[in-house]
Amino acid sequence: MSDRPDLLIIGGGVIGRCTALFAAHRGLDVAVVDRGVHEESASTGNAGMIVPSHIVPLAAPGVIAQGMKWLTRPDSPFFIKPRADRRLARWLWLFKRHCTADHVQRSVPILRDLSLESRALFDRICGAGHYADAGYCTDGLIMVHRSQKCARDNEYLAETAAAAGLDAESLDAAGVEALAGAVPTGVRGGVLFRQDAHIDPERFLGGLRGECEELGVRFIDGANVEKLSIHDGRVDGVIADGERLAADAVTVAAGAWTPEILRTAGVDIPLQPAKGYSVTLGDCDRTPGVPMIVTDDKVTITPLPDGVRFGGTLELAGFDASRSEHRIRAILAAADDYRPETSGTTSMDEVWSGFRPASPDGLPFIGPAPGVENLYVATGHGMMGVTLGPITGRLLADLITGEAPSLDMSPFEPGRFS
Repeated sequence: MSDRPDLLIIGGGVIGRCTALFAAHRGLDVAVVDRGVHEESASTGNAGMIVPSHIVPLAAPGVIAQGMKWLTRPDSPFFIKPRADRRLARWLWLFKRHCTADHVQRSVPILRDLSLESRALFDRICGAGHYADAGYCTDGLIMVHRSQKCARDNEYLAETAAAAGLDAESLDAAGVEALAGAVPTGVRGGVLFRQDAHIDPERFLGGLRGECEELGVRFIDGANVEKLSIHDGRVDGVIADGERLAADAVTVAAGAWTPEILRTAGVDIPLQPAKGYSVTLGDCDRTPGVPMIVTDDKVTITPLPDGVRFGGTLELAGFDASRSEHRIRAILAAADDYRPETSGTTSMDEVWSGFRPASPDGLPFIGPAPGVENLYVATGHGMMGVTLGPITGRLLADLITGEAPSLDMSPFEPGRFS
């Protein structure tokens, strides 16, 4: 490793490490700078779901109306903290503009192709020894429902997925139980998405780091990047903790913190931190055979090597790290459904929270930053960070090394809202 790497990556989460992996495989000299605050990193406590089934973007018809109804409920899975924030106002305006049927129709094939290529890369990556304990499993995912309304919602997703060429099958309650075994109380049916998978996200991160280090990638841990170093319209490094780190190219993959780093180079992207919660139980007396999403509660249930993880909620509250017991209640209730009666109820102290980077159109930002040479962006994956990590890393490696990407990159351009 030289003092001036070919590529310096800001952010050691799943996106940053996947980028480092593919860049190192192309022969680049790579360094990763990470401040190491894993408690709030979206890459650690997430559901670990790999979901090509999620081809409908967050910005879709009906989302705003449903969101407005949820705002009146203190225990709703969606919340916007009222505040005077011009960046939030712009994000919401852009989000509203994209909540159209036309946008969904355009986005479905884009997200499908992106997710399926990433899913294939998981098969390749996780075949190596570094990932032997990561719990990678390809048995699919079931979106389950209790109410008739959510049954209709799931059927719409199944029809949309099938029309896009994905493998989806509707199940009754007996079909769900036959596949999952341990099913949440009151489930009346669901939709099986066979091409989905899951993995332990923290162990996957460990595997990525091990393989990257074997390829010569250097990790600079505990370093806080304050700004980008720009000269004559070109990035030539970063300033971290007052020290300049030189590099030929820089990729900013800092999750929800990416915009504040990019603004030091005069680059502005509309991104909001979307807080989510999870709790992982190691003492479950019932473990589902496949991951599930309870559509009624918007709660995820993922079997992992060390237990079962329950997650959910989407809070647009800036970087407010406080926790709402009301909105966590549905997650805790789902967890208690699987916990032995002798172990008591789940407490707030067991809950993890982290900030996911949400774009206003539901598509990630991947590619060159506008107006600055050799500066690249990789963020905005929202709840799809794990799913899209490998393909994001490969596409960026293509762009940085001058190879033609396998996908049209225009939908992901970081400057598309400028």
